[in-house]
Amino acid sequence: MKKKIVLFSLLILCFGTTKAQLLWKVSGNGLKHTSYLFGTHHLIPIQFLDSVLGLFKAFNASDMVVGEIVMSNVEAAAKIQQAAIMPDHQTMKELLTEENYRVVDKELKSVLKFGLKELSMMNPSLILTLYEMELYKKRTGLIDDKQSDSYFQLIAEEKGKKVVGLETVEQQIEVLFGNGSLKRQAEVLVETIQHKDSIMNEMNHLNKLYKTGKLDELVMLTKGKGNVTDMTDEEYVKLVDNRNAKWLTQLPDLMKESSCFVAVGALHLAGKNGLIKQLEKAGYKVKAVE
Repeated sequence: MKKKIVLFSLLILCFGTTKAQLLWKVSGNGLKHTSYLFGTHHLIPIQFLDSVLGLFKAFNASDMVVGEIVMSNVEAAAKIQQAAIMPDHQTMKELLTEENYRVVDKELKSVLKFGLKELSMMNPSLILTLYEMELYKKRTGLIDDKQSDSYFQLIAEEKGKKVVGLETVEQQIEVLFGNGSLKRQAEVLVETIQHKDSIMNEMNHLNKLYKTGKLDELVMLTKGKGNVTDMTDEEYVKLVDNRNAKWLTQLPDLMKESSCFVAVGALHLAGKNGLIKQLEKAGYKVKAVE
């Protein structure tokens, strides 16, 4: 019995420690207030947040919530919808072969209940996002439409906390729809549909890595091994590294002004160019919340 208790205690300790790697405390380097970094993930139900030790305590202790953009901006939603339309009246028929068009159209109708006729002028990246989200929900039973980024900002506004975005709507649009040519985006859409089972397995694996706080492994999985659907090095730099560099010109002043709860995509925290390593390099103490 004693051995079982010791083993159980070790399992709890390990589980708690890995979960804590999603939440980091930032101090030192002249800061008067402690700030926090939290890595988010859009395919995780809100209920998961209850299992991250110290998360809501850190949120409540912060006076400012910092996200990638301010999610409640009505004008932002309108601009994103407008940007989702391909330029120069291009259509999916111009980007796909007849055979691939039929394959994609059939699969979209099966999952989304509408096909390429309705989405003809939509950016391939947006179609891919809609498809993957709906397919994931069907496969896993995920019904929570709320994302942790918007959730924290919503609660912040209710509590009267200041909400700040690290980039403008236009910059976010460039990231969403400007990363790779339309032809490349269409190829990724086709490849994803043709290999949907392996893609779903990879997404499940990615979620497990996130839930256990294995951020560096998350980065490795995202970069992949050269498959069409994998993010290229150039795309990763544009999506993650370059944005981190811009954010790091703003975060020091924000943290100096107030205690901040910074909630951004988990990929932005990890790696040599991630916020954790770069803040440490700048002289801050960044420690996992245990």
